[in-house]
Amino acid sequence: MTAYYKIHPAIGIARVGDSPEYYLAPETAGGLPTIYSSASTNIDAFRDKDSKLLKQAVRFKVFRYDELHPHGVEVTRGQNGVVAISWTISVANKKASWFQFDQQTGSAQGPYPSDSTPVSTAPYAFVNDKGYDANNKANPYIPGKPTGKPTNPEAPSNPLRYNLSLNTSDDPATINDANRRQLILAAYGEVSSVEERSDLTLSPSDYPFLSTLKPNPISHLGAIVLDDDLGLIFLPGDGNSGTTSADGVRITHYANNEGWFDDTCDGIVSAEVHFATGGQSPAGTAWVIAAPPAYAPQVLNQVTMYDNMYDVFVRKMFVNPALHAGNGFDPTYKPSYPDEILPILSRPDIYQYVCNIPGRGTQQHRVTQSADPDTFQDQIFDYIRQRGLSDPGDKPSNVGENQSGLMPYLAGDNPISNITISKYLGLTETQYFFLSQYSNGIYTKEPLPKLGPGPALDKAALSNCVGGAFSPGIEITWITRSPTIYQPLPSPFGPSDFFRINGESALVPSLTKGSSGDYSNETLEPGDLTKYMAQPWQADFNECSLQDISNVGVNKYGEPPNQTAGENVANYWWWPAQRPYAVFPKDTPTQQVMWTRDFVDDGNDGILRSDIQMVTCWKYLGFIVESNQPAPAPRYWEVSRLDKPIKDYKP
Repeated sequence: MTAYYKIHPAIGIARVGDSPEYYLAPETAGGLPTIYSSASTNIDAFRDKDSKLLKQAVRFKVFRYDELHPHGVEVTRGQNGVVAISWTISVANKKASWFQFDQQTGSAQGPYPSDSTPVSTAPYAFVNDKGYDANNKANPYIPGKPTGKPTNPEAPSNPLRYNLSLNTSDDPATINDANRRQLILAAYGEVSSVEERSDLTLSPSDYPFLSTLKPNPISHLGAIVLDDDLGLIFLPGDGNSGTTSADGVRITHYANNEGWFDDTCDGIVSAEVHFATGGQSPAGTAWVIAAPPAYAPQVLNQVTMYDNMYDVFVRKMFVNPALHAGNGFDPTYKPSYPDEILPILSRPDIYQYVCNIPGRGTQQHRVTQSADPDTFQDQIFDYIRQRGLSDPGDKPSNVGENQSGLMPYLAGDNPISNITISKYLGLTETQYFFLSQYSNGIYTKEPLPKLGPGPALDKAALSNCVGGAFSPGIEITWITRSPTIYQPLPSPFGPSDFFRINGESALVPSLTKGSSGDYSNETLEPGDLTKYMAQPWQADFNECSLQDISNVGVNKYGEPPNQTAGENVANYWWWPAQRPYAVFPKDTPTQQVMWTRDFVDDGNDGILRSDIQMVTCWKYLGFIVESNQPAPAPRYWEVSRLDKPIKDYKP
């Protein structure tokens, strides 16, 4: 076979920090930091000597695939005549220029797998969303000042995010106005010499308003460095967020706030391998995402981003025909107990250390984890929820995002409005199939074949991210469920081809790509993965801790208006595996307390003061790590919290 080169991880995850120092992103699922930018930074694993929060940088490597190394081998200097690798990166933050986030509307997906009933005769909540453009065409927008409104507030519409100080509107008709281009923060860098650094600076001439943002100005989207092994290290931004709003520092919504910018981003990474002969070989592309910190890095989400994306590749791109060849799951497939079943059953037991699960719940989690197939089928399987639609009266009882009393006990993509309802989180269809096979005694105790070193990096990076619920999530959101964002698979294909974003850089960034709800005829640009996320990220990060689903005014079944309330259960968690809710501090390990204790209360005037506090205090919060101590110490406890600046915070 002809040798070829690829970058791994296919999607790398960096996480913001206010320290100039960094550690490298764990290269295993649920891993802790192990490699630091200097030995002096490793004070308590997450902070530098000045108690500033270390950035999580991500290292990209080039792998060679050939006859001797069909599963790939990392490229190093001198190997097969390699003398250098040159890297380029293009990143952007498009959040301020995009549509307002409104749960599932605009996604062109909706929570349900089919759309066989016309919207005119079916409850809209049970019909797939049609996308931004279609929603706004069906429900025309009435412009106004300072903001407009949809013709029918009971139906889906998608206004734009806007900035009054920069003279941009929320009217969807203005999406391609040249004036909105200033809302896209974009930077480019390249390196080719060891230890060469390129700062991804945001030009003051292009963005004069960034230096005046309140409370925190923004000057860059990170930096890149070439390490001694010819790998590219991407350092994210400082976690800064600020607004241009003439009304001052105000946050009134979990995802959309006028005038705000932050320094998260995403973009494309490319590399070229250089040989002593003078020749070069391209290594393709990868993608990078700069995201919020993961405060419980050893606790994996019930549905990880790997689970979510793998489900897409299995059911829609048919990468494992023994499992799913396009006509549904193969009933003879035997899932691997250690690799495909046990991870699903074992994760809930650890949630008790990041949220206050009742004692009966923790006991049941252990029973679930240790259950044999017969016990699992008789006592447990009927209580497992998968993605999809099931009214409270529907059967079987063990399906449905709108079905209460099932597991996981987590909030869904949309438990907060009456349009495209998705009240509770369901397992992916692939995860659910694995458990259904196990309940029928169809499984193997053998592990899956070991991945090559490159695909193993891909899986680890994605396993450390949230794969649902997407409202919008933490790193990236529901757009990852669309096969249109990924590169088409070559023929033949292998694991090194999975999870690759179909993207390219652009000299003039587009304001409209994805407005139809998918990217079937488009390539993604830098900023297109994260533009759906909260503006600023700290607002959603603070708000989405616990969701009260008991309000009978929302999540009604039927076409609005509708007085038939769905079955409501209060207080479901969002993503406590990554944004903790209640924790056991190391200093008082027998008492579970709020992770955001000492945060200010919100008032009655619509100003979310605790969200504003998160803009400042995110970098002082604690991390949850395994204690490695015998009982009565908890298995996981909180460390590295800076109490004083949180308590001293003044609104």
